[in-house]
Amino acid sequence: MASAHSVLRVNQSEEREAYREAVAEMLRRIQAERKNTLIDIAERCDISLGTISNAANKKTDLCSTYLARLGAAYGPHVLDPVAALSGGRMVPLEVQTTRDVLPFIGRASLKIANARDPEGPGGVREIHTEKADYLPDLRALRKELDVLICQIEGELAA
Repeated sequence: MASAHSVLRVNQSEEREAYREAVAEMLRRIQAERKNTLIDIAERCDISLGTISNAANKKTDLCSTYLARLGAAYGPHVLDPVAALSGGRMVPLEVQTTRDVLPFIGRASLKIANARDPEGPGGVREIHTEKADYLPDLRALRKELDVLICQIEGELAA
């Protein structure tokens, strides 16, 4: 009989595969958002190019030290794919500055409205390429909203 403290992990390989995919997605997002190469990422975070390349290609795990470096260099939101494995996401604990969220809302709204235009490529239904076009704007909006929410919560707690 197994003790209450031992847990049989039958899906360990699936968990590892999901983790590696999350890390690869995280690196793809950094590359897309910042227009950084894997070399840029490796140099900025003091991680070997081989380690970053293997993580991007899902060949090896990326240790927690390197995840922390990536989060510190690019912001906690870049760790969202890893946090999503446990149903969460990352937001900053302390807010230094807040940018006006209205331009972010406006850009995202305009792209979504264009994607739903009956005369657009997909008609009133948004197609994959249209969604891919406004996804970076939604991510930027979410990041700015998280910062604003943290700032307001801090002010209300004071």
